[in-house]
Amino acid sequence: MKIIVYTHKDVDWVWPYWYQQTDKYLPQFEKIMFVNTTPNKKENYDYIEYDDTLTYTKRVASCLEHMNDEEVIIFHHEDMFLYDTPDLNLLNEYKKLIIQDKVHLIKLLRNGDNLSPHPNYPSLYYNPSNLFFAIQPTIIKVKTLKEIYSTTPGNTIWEFEANAMKSSLSSKYISCFAYDQGNKRGRNHWDSNIYPYVATAVVKGKWNISEYKTELNQISI
Repeated sequence: MKIIVYTHKDVDWVWPYWYQQTDKYLPQFEKIMFVNTTPNKKENYDYIEYDDTLTYTKRVASCLEHMNDEEVIIFHHEDMFLYDTPDLNLLNEYKKLIIQDKVHLIKLLRNGDNLSPHPNYPSLYYNPSNLFFAIQPTIIKVKTLKEIYSTTPGNTIWEFEANAMKSSLSSKYISCFAYDQGNKRGRNHWDSNIYPYVATAVVKGKWNISEYKTELNQISI
């Protein structure tokens, strides 16, 4: 799978930590950055520029136009980086499910109190219809993500996420999340050993020390 990260030059102070943690734990994966201005190119990274005058949703959709519709990717934002080793075998199994259209998107984090287990895959649970898609690392085909971003309104990330959670596409696609009985973190998220990442590292322009003090200190912010 390719690792895709959407970001903006305004938060380039986060990039060294994104590079550090992604290269540490996913060195064998190809990586693509969606960004408004291409930085000094880093080895093993490709860059797709978007028009800064576009809305958030159109920026992402325009970048996805440059990719193969059938590719399976893990879609991120720059402040959602790993702090421990992911379960690569399980991620590969998830990729196969996406390729075969047995599941259409898999969020790599549990959010929400309701658990509806998938009958065939022990670590997967169905997302409720009001939590169809969220701004969290997600395994998904390019064409599915493109449809979500092309049809869901929202000038900002927050407007988009609120609309995407209750998107009518929930009746078209099988949406799941991965969960391995991790501990609750904050109000709405649970930790995961499948893909142990900070969700999210930055809140209102500052490091999210209140929820991820230990992990962020280990990363040496």
